[in-house]
Amino acid sequence: MSTENGGLPSIVSRSLGLAMLGGLIWYAIKHSPAPLFGFLGVASALVSIRIGQRGEERYGRRVPVTEMLALGRQGDRAMLVGGIAGYAMIVCFGIAAYVAF
Repeated sequence: MSTENGGLPSIVSRSLGLAMLGGLIWYAIKHSPAPLFGFLGVASALVSIRIGQRGEERYGRRVPVTEMLALGRQGDRAMLVGGIAGYAMIVCFGIAAYVAF
């Protein structure tokens, strides 16, 4: 079964994602927030990559994060979200590295 069409596999994958996030929040409260920020960094990276791939359909090439912000300012909201997610990835990984060491 594929998650592309929605249905039960989509519900299961979202439930597992929420369970992982809940576990990481608990661990961040009790011990260290580094894994939580790492998880958020990976999630932001995946969002940015996915939007960059959609930009390939629109603009004929992969759109880098720095250009996503410029396209977002010109009215393409999806590119703006992708650019913000790309920079959020950098910030989350930076915080995770700072907290871990």
